[in-house]
Amino acid sequence: MSLKRKTIAGIGWNSVGNIFRQAFQLLTLIIMARLLSPEEFGTFAILMVFVGFFNIFAMMGTSQVVVYLDSPSQRMLSTIFYFNIGTGLFLSGVLYIASEYIESFFKISDLATYLQLIGISFIPLTLSLVQKALLEKALHFKKVVIIETLALGVASLAAIIAAFYEIGIYSLILMVLLNNALLAIGLWVSTQWKPSLTFHIDDLKTIWNYSANLTGFSFINYFSRNADQFLIGKFLGSSSLGIYSIAYKIMLYPLDNISRVIVRVLFPAFSEIKNDNVRFKAAYLKAISFIALITFPIMMGLLATADNFVALALGDKWSEMALILMILAPIGMIQSVVTTVGSIYTAKGTTGLMFKIGAVNAVVTVLSFIVGLPFGLEGVAISYAIANVLMLYPNLKFSWD
Repeated sequence: MSLKRKTIAGIGWNSVGNIFRQAFQLLTLIIMARLLSPEEFGTFAILMVFVGFFNIFAMMGTSQVVVYLDSPSQRMLSTIFYFNIGTGLFLSGVLYIASEYIESFFKISDLATYLQLIGISFIPLTLSLVQKALLEKALHFKKVVIIETLALGVASLAAIIAAFYEIGIYSLILMVLLNNALLAIGLWVSTQWKPSLTFHIDDLKTIWNYSANLTGFSFINYFSRNADQFLIGKFLGSSSLGIYSIAYKIMLYPLDNISRVIVRVLFPAFSEIKNDNVRFKAAYLKAISFIALITFPIMMGLLATADNFVALALGDKWSEMALILMILAPIGMIQSVVTTVGSIYTAKGTTGLMFKIGAVNAVVTVLSFIVGLPFGLEGVAISYAIANVLMLYPNLKFSWD
């Protein structure tokens, strides 16, 4: 099968998988929003800020390295595998130790216990990173999508049942743990590759520049994207954070269903043509045109129907969310296109430039949150929208330099 056909098939499978996964997530969100309080969702949002942050170091860019390298050896793959496991165990321990200090900072009861439990999720995550990367490198997205969809479906159902039996935020923690465990099991069963009993530090040195820059970018990008939730949780309270975090998730649904579906396949596909700029640029322009054709009308529809959507889907206790959704909708339009530039940097190996642009983005974004914070949730959202407009041209321009 040609690269073009493999890419189209990969996008197709990713699209179908994301439709089901997002349907599970949306249905779960609607049901859980009626079973749990905004405060519980706000506390969970704080948990996920730390989980997402630690996940950056759990992955360390090693999955992208496996895809980027033309022919990684068995020795290198095994070295990466054992490095990933060690990192996962280390991070679980660090979060366990830090949990008491985090609870003291946020002053949320039992936050340390929640963090200690959810930190276990790093272990199954790191156990299957190499297996997943090898499947995606070969553009075998059918297997990956089926495993991800089944894992999320089972985990979501378990969370709903747990919430129905009134165990509160523990139902959301259960969903994360079960999803990661099922993913790891599925990827191990579906992949022929198994690690050898070998570990060489020289192999880690070989990939250091690529992975270090990518990890650095992921760190500052994550920090800037989650600074709003961190600041809202600290200064405006968990209830406000619950409203903002759910609104942000709803805004991200089209990005997760369309932009990131395509980007996920574009990276291994672009890696195959990374030295052919003409072909590369033509393929990229087609991709972002297709993305904009779908995401822009969806975001405009969300902007126009936010009041009715919140009232019908979530209920009266979430009424403050409507205005936040209206402000976030144009951000979704911009990000649906801008999020694709990462595939250019990673495919071409220019992760150093990616890190520098990401640092500028982070400064502008975090400053916008700080400026908007005194004006409440609406102020944070409006400032964030302005920052996205200011950085639109630089993000698109410098990715090709």
